[in-house]
Amino acid sequence: MAPVINQNLYTMDNVFKFMGGFFKGLTQLLISFAALAVLAEVVFGAEMFPGMTVVSNITDLISELGNGGFVGLVALLVLWSILDRK
Repeated sequence: MAPVINQNLYTMDNVFKFMGGFFKGLTQLLISFAALAVLAEVVFGAEMFPGMTVVSNITDLISELGNGGFVGLVALLVLWSILDRK
């Protein structure tokens, strides 16, 4: 019975590694799209995604975090820790 349980643990470990890698890659892809959208908006002065201005959304997010006081600082630290994972 022990080898079956041990084999299931390795399978679950592989599943968690796969999902972690998937979400890490997805996060990096979305950050790349956001950076490209900011660059396109600054250089060409046009929205990359119709109906969505990335620069103003980022500016609004930063101002909301700044107005949040301590809670905004905690939220900023949580976002930083999520994006800084390697």
